[in-house]
Amino acid sequence: MDGTHVCVKVKLELQAMYWNRHDYASINVMAICDMNMLFTYVWNGAPGSCHDTAVLSLAQNGDSEFPLPPTDKYYVVDSGYPNKQGFLAPYRSTRNRVVRYHMSQFYTGPPPRNKEELFNRSHASLRSIIECTFGVWKKKWRILTDFPRYDLDIQKRVIIATMGLHNFIRVSNFTDADFVEDFTETQTEDQDNASYELDEAENADGQHMANIRETIATMLWKNQSI
Repeated sequence: MDGTHVCVKVKLELQAMYWNRHDYASINVMAICDMNMLFTYVWNGAPGSCHDTAVLSLAQNGDSEFPLPPTDKYYVVDSGYPNKQGFLAPYRSTRNRVVRYHMSQFYTGPPPRNKEELFNRSHASLRSIIECTFGVWKKKWRILTDFPRYDLDIQKRVIIATMGLHNFIRVSNFTDADFVEDFTETQTEDQDNASYELDEAENADGQHMANIRETIATMLWKNQSI
């Protein structure tokens, strides 16, 4: 699960609400995909000024059919989301300790130095599927980068329609060059999310996921040492 910004054209009086930290008007689209690069859920109603955590809250509170995972499963999410029941986030850096996360940091730097970085590298590798999925989708549907001056509701419907077409192409097994390209540049959009929440304490129901994360990290580190 992740969020991505899609540029939109809005009336002047709405620009402040839709203006994002990248300095343009957008909708913050939250999506869930599977390992086959198929969108399985989309929340398409958040102005670009909303942080990913706020978008998740809007989706959970506004959609009675939001697909919460079973108790023994979880969504893999980046550091823009809380580490809580059903949502597994990476280890974050603190003011006194840097913990690497993005794959580019491991490509150009030393291997993981501790269990937290080893977990983060595996986590980032797994989570990259949503980044690749967003990359394929945006590359194919260029209208998403420069909407005509449609009504905002129509722009939102175009977003949903293109996601549906994306899924149709994927399940139809058509030969499609966009799906076979390597989108190595896709892990750039969320790189400064972690800096927003360095001091965020785990919330009450986050302890369960913190324990799961610690167990996985310890297992990975021990297996590497064998």
